[in-house]
Amino acid sequence: MACTAWRTTAVPGFLLLLATGSEVSAGYVGDRFFPSTLATTVPTPADFYNPPYFVKLPDTAATHETDIPTTYSRLVTKDWAVFFTETFRILDVANKGRLSGFDNLVIGTQYQLYTSPEHQFVFTVGGTAAIGGTGSPGIAASFSTLTPTVYIGKGFGDLPDSLAWLRPLTVSGTVAVAVPTASTSFVAIDSRHADAGAFTNLMTMPSGATTLSETINPNILQVGFALEYSLVTNHYTGPNRTGTRYAEGWVPLVEFTTATPLNGPLAGRTTGTVNPGVIWVGRYLQFAVEAIVPINGRSGRDIGGRAQAHLYLSEIFPDTIGKPIFGK
Repeated sequence: MACTAWRTTAVPGFLLLLATGSEVSAGYVGDRFFPSTLATTVPTPADFYNPPYFVKLPDTAATHETDIPTTYSRLVTKDWAVFFTETFRILDVANKGRLSGFDNLVIGTQYQLYTSPEHQFVFTVGGTAAIGGTGSPGIAASFSTLTPTVYIGKGFGDLPDSLAWLRPLTVSGTVAVAVPTASTSFVAIDSRHADAGAFTNLMTMPSGATTLSETINPNILQVGFALEYSLVTNHYTGPNRTGTRYAEGWVPLVEFTTATPLNGPLAGRTTGTVNPGVIWVGRYLQFAVEAIVPINGRSGRDIGGRAQAHLYLSEIFPDTIGKPIFGK
């Protein structure tokens, strides 16, 4: 039997998804409500549940991908949350046909380290761990990926009257580095259906049809930024601004995400997306839709989209799963 070994020069598409499909929470900082964004992560831990929703990523030359993620987040204290994300993935891959199954389970955490309510500013630390081997073969990686992350958010309600038109602005951002636990991984493929022109460092061994693909798994710098114009108003469950406060209204926004390998053959070659959309915020839930627009040819060749429902468990179940495990 023959075996051929080759080293790919392409970053796997799922690594781009790490930067563009993050899960998020929502909450108040002072008088500013930070809604749940879709492509980036806001720095406000909360009790929430995202039912399975739809993400159609931009096509690449080799893949057509649709994801169906779901997330559950639980407050441990009022400032600290843990969350769990499971994603069902449908891939149409050139020369392989359709693959489907669950990606690796993602466990994440956020700790709200500092807030300034009067300036509507928040700083949070945390990150995620995609647990290798917990997903479906052919879909999920055999190795884990750890992604320490810092999050910031700022509302501009503290601006003077001369700049009142800018007060609805909200910005949030994330900076993270995705670190795989394996620097390379190997996949056995059928060389009779492989595109030899796509291979580099091709080494021919005794004749046969088996091919081992060695893929470099680089560390990846992930940067996300969201710009929102908040048209929500604050309401109260009791008269004269008493009872529980909640937000209601529309939030137009645009999000930006980038992913830059820090090592390997594609080091320094940035991919990313621009994600314009709109969020409707209510007392118990919010709905949001966004387009996914690649920033360059390496990021995709058409426009994708996502639509999400986000349930505020603190409002739906305030006395049980909607309150912190410890403390009020």
